[in-house]
Amino acid sequence: MQEYQSTYGQILGLLKAKQGQPVSGPELASQLGISRTAVWKHIQKLSAQGYSIQTHPKDGYQLTDVPDLLIPEEIVPALRTSAFGRTYHHFQQLGSTNDQAIMLALQGAPHGSVIVAEEQTEGRGRFRRQWLSAKHAGIYMSIVLRECLPLNDIHQSTLVTSLSLARIFRDHYGLSSSIKWPNDILIQHRKVCGILAEMQSDNDAVRFLVMGIGINANHQFDQLEGPFRYPATSLAAELGSKIKRQDLLLALLHQLEADYERLLRQGFDSFLAEFELFSNLLGATVTIRCGTMDYTGKVLGFTPQGALRLLLHGGWEEKVIWVGDVTQVVRNL
Repeated sequence: MQEYQSTYGQILGLLKAKQGQPVSGPELASQLGISRTAVWKHIQKLSAQGYSIQTHPKDGYQLTDVPDLLIPEEIVPALRTSAFGRTYHHFQQLGSTNDQAIMLALQGAPHGSVIVAEEQTEGRGRFRRQWLSAKHAGIYMSIVLRECLPLNDIHQSTLVTSLSLARIFRDHYGLSSSIKWPNDILIQHRKVCGILAEMQSDNDAVRFLVMGIGINANHQFDQLEGPFRYPATSLAAELGSKIKRQDLLLALLHQLEADYERLLRQGFDSFLAEFELFSNLLGATVTIRCGTMDYTGKVLGFTPQGALRLLLHGGWEEKVIWVGDVTQVVRNL
């Protein structure tokens, strides 16, 4: 049994239900059918997790503050999803949430399993580029997806995930963000979020897809310095104040599940118009590296399958690009 469903979690629920008022040790012991010593041990465990609990000799225990940690006790009871996050793995530190998710998927982790770390030591993006994962500052998570699109369409999962994130930043925080195809979210042309999708397949069948998401939530600018290709920002830096990471994660899981289920039912075409509205590249002149080849031209839009439509330099040929790395962007004034 997971701890947020056990005696440990029940004590936390009873403390929260008092809304900051004390609850006595004998009352907790009586309601849960355990000894007062057992209650005290669970209180100590909650304190070690970061919960601020005051002990009053006569009145009992008073919950005065809840840590902004992505622990299951704070996330799972508040979920509004049917699958995403219902199996929830939380770690104080991991090398990479994607690596952990792949390992768990190979062991049979169900669809919608979420792996979250408070800190990553080997976070990465596409082409194994470094992703800074400062402790308790961001959202570093991966989702195991077993209900997947066909192999030829699997890239659309990343595109819809990027759209879900852009919506969250707009609707919940009032931030105008844009999507740099295929997997980056920008605010004021600074990177705030990246996505890394990795899959296991047999012949033409996808066994599972792991969707990794890294969000710069409460990073300060000095935590975002490094030898990166693009400047970075965070939600807190843009808003001028810290956000509650628990609220961000809960909103994200709800939005992601709704959009992903729609993708499976209706296809990427149903998202195309909105995806183009959020695009950072539409109408810009870009250079895209595809393997060993570079292509330069004006971005016309995207196909219903999610490929980028590029009018090549010279204006005489349109090229459809399925996979590539945008290395240069010039916005036409």
